[in-house]
Amino acid sequence: MKRSTSSASANTAGALAATIGAMDTCPVARTGPTTYSSFLEVDGLLDLQVEGAAHDQLLFVVIHQSHELWFKLLLHELDLAVELIKEGTFRPAIGPLRRVNRIVRSLVTQWEVLDTMTPLGYLAFRGELDSGSGFQSAQFREIEFTAGLPDRDYVASPWLSDDERRRLHARLESPTLRQVFMHAVADSGQTVEELISAPMDPQLGDLAEMLVDFDEAFAVWRSRHVLAVERQIGAKPGTGNSSGVEYLRSTTLKRFFPELWDARSVL
Repeated sequence: MKRSTSSASANTAGALAATIGAMDTCPVARTGPTTYSSFLEVDGLLDLQVEGAAHDQLLFVVIHQSHELWFKLLLHELDLAVELIKEGTFRPAIGPLRRVNRIVRSLVTQWEVLDTMTPLGYLAFRGELDSGSGFQSAQFREIEFTAGLPDRDYVASPWLSDDERRRLHARLESPTLRQVFMHAVADSGQTVEELISAPMDPQLGDLAEMLVDFDEAFAVWRSRHVLAVERQIGAKPGTGNSSGVEYLRSTTLKRFFPELWDARSVL
């Protein structure tokens, strides 16, 4: 019995050694002009995170930079959805909108990571933000403009770069997701209430529900943002001379597609 146990142990050790040896031999070609790092420009990406003297500053930077990356993808998908709806191809438009909804829901969970920072941890670097504020995110405003909440006054904001102002102007001159959807409803010969209760075009009806999902997910993101900020600064003013939580709480009532919500009151 002891001899068998020793033999089994030896076999196990040999198998482990073989596995480790195999790991040393990468099955991916080691030569070639493109690598994982070069394709994703990882070095340049990681250079954008400045750690700072305070430990939690890196957390804050990563959370907000990753938001901006996801915002870029959201705009990419929203633009496609707008074009598809304009063309009357409702079923294909549901694909990018489904992705949009998944992205927004994933962003909601990122506030949980930020919640691991204590108020003192935030105060250790809050002064470094100076006049900077999330209110100044041009991409966030692009999302609002594209979805159906344009704000011409915002484009005159002094903190915007020339490129940001150009992009926002372009959004203001382009059809919004809300507009192309409402045009599609009008072309269907139904009211919004009729579309929701008994859609003559099931694909347009499915699209309407997907837009409600988007609105709901974004409202949840706004509400979760309020709590994340309140957890750090309470009722104090925000950075950049903003009113902080008071302003953020007022935005939680915004809706991209109010017609879809109002219709539910009369069904």
